[in-house]
Amino acid sequence: MKRLSFVILLAFVIHSISLASDFSKHRGVWASNDAEAVVTDSVCMFFENTPTGLRAFLNVPSQDIYSRTTYKDSTFVVETTTPLTLIDEVKTVNGKTVNTLRIGDKVMYKVEEIKTCKPYEKSRANSKSDIGKCLQEWRLGAKFGKDGDVFMCEVNTNRHMFVYLVNSRMIYIRAAATANNNNGTLFFQNIRMMSNKNTGEMTSYIEPDNYNIAANNLKIDNSKFNPNACVFNPNGGIYWSLISFTADQIQINGCGETYYINRVSQFEEYFKYIPYGAANLQQ
Repeated sequence: MKRLSFVILLAFVIHSISLASDFSKHRGVWASNDAEAVVTDSVCMFFENTPTGLRAFLNVPSQDIYSRTTYKDSTFVVETTTPLTLIDEVKTVNGKTVNTLRIGDKVMYKVEEIKTCKPYEKSRANSKSDIGKCLQEWRLGAKFGKDGDVFMCEVNTNRHMFVYLVNSRMIYIRAAATANNNNGTLFFQNIRMMSNKNTGEMTSYIEPDNYNIAANNLKIDNSKFNPNACVFNPNGGIYWSLISFTADQIQINGCGETYYINRVSQFEEYFKYIPYGAANLQQ
């Protein structure tokens, strides 16, 4: 009887873990003006603006990561928390039925599809006319890991780039919209949480027009690209310009350092390349 009880308990625990770690039915990028989430098969990263300050959550069940970072009273607090609960809801907006995602009291609308896939050989940069596609495609995927109190997660979709990094010297958490062409990358951080002990930076903000920034394709001004410097747009965008390339590596000016984008890179999850028009799902 004891053995039977143990088997039943073990089956219940395994079932509970599988439910907790299966985010696939919620997969995508979701946004509103006071919240944003990226959900893959393995990861849920969630940002919310609250009356007391900005909060970010990272759930990666396979790595036993259930983190919450809160900005309050001019400081950051990082703590372990219970798993997030994701709830699909259907709402009527302007007479149309739309699917939404609710986490806590935040309701968000899908702004981008994410299609996971098996690892695949990514395109080569054989000429400058390949640069825009390769900058987008080579970054696609999710990376995550944990070593004691140090953990990180990076999720790059066709139109967005997310990071959640916590270590002894730095907290760097952000959501950004991106666009690429053959001259480089336009990068727009709509959510940023940064505590850097090396530079003294302490930043926490979410753009007030967060939904539209996340939902709409960025418009690139090619006159802003400069291979000798990164260029800051008055509206907040940053232009990372092409410096040079080979078939397997692209170098761009990343504001104080050169960013090396490699064709071959290891990810825990791989995403399909989707051209910008098809990736944009603004409701």
